[in-house]
Amino acid sequence: MRLFALLCAFLALPAFAAELEGVKLDDSVRAGAQELRLNGLALRTRLFFKVYVAGLYLPQKTQSAQAALEMPGPKRITLVMLREVGRTAFSEALLESFAESNGDLGLKLHKPKLDALLETLYGIGDAKKGMRIAFDFVTILTVDDSSRGKPIPGDDFSAALLKIWIGEGSVADNVKKALLGAP
Repeated sequence: MRLFALLCAFLALPAFAAELEGVKLDDSVRAGAQELRLNGLALRTRLFFKVYVAGLYLPQKTQSAQAALEMPGPKRITLVMLREVGRTAFSEALLESFAESNGDLGLKLHKPKLDALLETLYGIGDAKKGMRIAFDFVTILTVDDSSRGKPIPGDDFSAALLKIWIGEGSVADNVKKALLGAP
């Protein structure tokens, strides 16, 4: 009977797929009606500082950035902060990374949607250590399981935002391989 109770308790626990820097992320999450699988997990550093652990969730696993960007349906990037980053620094870093991974044309094309996202991010306040920030594509920002701001529609904007982590640029150089589960 004890063995049965122990087994039931074990099965009731969430399934953690991976752990990095003490951060555990679930094997799968739901985005609307879609179940997404953890594709990869990465540590974002800047200089020698550990900034956050990122997890990429996709409808199906892939090691191809292009396949991930073109994959239909929802996707998610979850960031778990390893240090506090002020609201201005966080927003500016996101804007800088977006510009770096999408160029001036991408920045100009997506400016109204990017401004809306940055306004929401700025309104959240400082990104505190341990805070979980999830970008659901089509873009919905969730902080510590609470939706923030209004959804920002557009697969093109979602792909442009996802390029921060799996496109080209300094953030992607730091995390892309691990998020794509490449050996």
